[in-house]
Amino acid sequence: MESELIPYSASQGLPAQAVLVLAPHPDDEVFGCGGAIARHVSKGHPVHVVVLTDGALYGDVQVRQHESQAAAKVLGYGEPEFWNYPDRALHCSDALVQRLVDKIAQTGADLVYAPSPWEIHPDHRQTQLLAVEAVRRCASQVRLAFYEVGAPLRPNLLLDITPLLQTKDTAMRCFTSQLAQQDYGRHIHALNQYRSYTLAHEVLAAEAFWLVSPNELAQIASIGLLVGVSPGLQEFPATAPGLMPKVSILIRSMDRGYLVEALDSVALQTYPHLEVVVVAARPDHQPLPAKCGPFPVRLLQTDVPLARSQAANKAMAQARGELFLFLDDDDWLMPGHIARLAQTLTHQPHALAAYTGISVVDSNGHPKGQAFDLPFDAIRQMAGNLTPIHAVLFRANVLSQGCRFDEALDLYEDWDFWLQLAKLAPMVHLPGVSGVYRIHDSSGVHTDPGPSGAAAATIYQKWAADWSPEQISLMMQRVWTFPELQSRLTDTIQHSSETTQHLAEIRQQMVETNDVLTTARRDLTETQRLLADSDQQLTDTRLRLAQSNQSLLDANQEASELGQLLAQTKQVLTQTEQQLAATRQGLTDANQQLETGLHLQAQSDARTAQQQLQIEQQTQEIDAKTAELARQRHDQAALLGSHSWRITMPLRWLAERSRASLVGQFVHRIRSSKKNQ
Repeated sequence: MESELIPYSASQGLPAQAVLVLAPHPDDEVFGCGGAIARHVSKGHPVHVVVLTDGALYGDVQVRQHESQAAAKVLGYGEPEFWNYPDRALHCSDALVQRLVDKIAQTGADLVYAPSPWEIHPDHRQTQLLAVEAVRRCASQVRLAFYEVGAPLRPNLLLDITPLLQTKDTAMRCFTSQLAQQDYGRHIHALNQYRSYTLAHEVLAAEAFWLVSPNELAQIASIGLLVGVSPGLQEFPATAPGLMPKVSILIRSMDRGYLVEALDSVALQTYPHLEVVVVAARPDHQPLPAKCGPFPVRLLQTDVPLARSQAANKAMAQARGELFLFLDDDDWLMPGHIARLAQTLTHQPHALAAYTGISVVDSNGHPKGQAFDLPFDAIRQMAGNLTPIHAVLFRANVLSQGCRFDEALDLYEDWDFWLQLAKLAPMVHLPGVSGVYRIHDSSGVHTDPGPSGAAAATIYQKWAADWSPEQISLMMQRVWTFPELQSRLTDTIQHSSETTQHLAEIRQQMVETNDVLTTARRDLTETQRLLADSDQQLTDTRLRLAQSNQSLLDANQEASELGQLLAQTKQVLTQTEQQLAATRQGLTDANQQLETGLHLQAQSDARTAQQQLQIEQQTQEIDAKTAELARQRHDQAALLGSHSWRITMPLRWLAERSRASLVGQFVHRIRSSKKNQ
């Protein structure tokens, strides 16, 4: 599944008690993990940043330091620490590893950030080697987070920096001297955006890390995955160390103080499958630790002093590796020395030996400006030794073909051994220096007169019988052409001297030019900053002007619409005024009619009141007459029920007729009264 190869969910932070960030140059700490630093700061984790080199090759040291300090203020972690090692000359040494171990202990860091093994720049790769070895030596549990700057890595953690993107961009813009040379901010921003490819839609940017625990680091280192090589290339396949050729590093020791440095250089080797065999060349050799870094150490003690060849043969007899390399106790190896040579022999199975370049230093380790790095030449090797002993890695099976160190030789035993190897097969030359040869008086081998001395004569006498006439003829040709070569060499030296002087003048001019360029760059950077500010102000002004023009157009449109609306409103007002005038006239007429009506109503009300009074009076008269009539009817009923009623019937008839006439007159009078009302 894809999720097994790359994360499909974003982390919101890396847990830590304290953090140490290793930056090869001023700016790498921000480009590689600026978002992670800001996240740690927001969570209250102490963050310490160490910038290893001075960055002098691509800018002014003070300027670059000030830029890192400005970026630190943006991220909020405090002050970076500058160790000021030479730019593009960082070297993984035991002293520097120990300094980092002490720094981790001092800061209490349980999480260290460093460039990934796939970085391109040599300082980045050396920083990775330093970080791995320092973390590996720590007594406490320390995790290592590899970050990417110049080359993508294969991440196992993606950190969501969407809410921190503006902060990181601001911090990156602090490095104006570097952004003037290359638009690193745009590149890193694009890389962070690309890292959101497998993440949720709302994640706009992420930083990628390869986070490893101490146990994982030990396992990864053991199979050779941390060898600093070019991106996409490993020096050896990711297989178990047992499937890779085992290399035995053979040390003939006089128990000198230099031995510690030699063993330290072995501990830093990137090749994972090593053993160290130390042969004591003198009795009572002090004990050695059981391990040299991750590699086992065996000390072979002796009861009697051993000559150089005797110690060498004893070491080879006890070694268990498939490949051998001798290392004298006063010399040392660079971290990739064994890996380079072992890869060469692995890819060339028919070769028996391979060698590489060795630089020369004095007793204090200061370079003498010389190096042994000549291509293989069988004739040249017959005349003298090509290289120091620790330059050569050879197959153990040469012992079965009769190769041994001649124990009769006290000097040049290695030259004699190379002649034996060259007799079997040419030696493969791998150009490039990866070891150091120390010249000092206590070794006893650097005072020999060379080809004119007795030791060289012994080698010539031993091998003269084996050299063919053709080989001797070639050697003689080299000798006969020596005056011509010497003349050429003299001319070359003279030309070289003139060239050196010319180069010195050019260097001085370059220094002066660099000073001028530095000032010009600083002025240019300031000018670019001012121009950028001016451009931004001009852009803002143009934007405001465009907004003002648009506002003016909108205002004109609104004014036009308001004018039309005003005209319509005036027309409506005119019509309204006309209607209002008509309404006022109507109201006046209505008021007049109302007043007239009210007057008539008042007159009518008066008449009505009078009529009502008359009606009430008439009603009272009717009620009185009705009561009288009722009384009469009652009396009538009593009368009708009496005996006399019958006797007086004729009289009653007459009275009835009279009463009817009276009632009719009364009713007629009431009706006439109502009509008049």
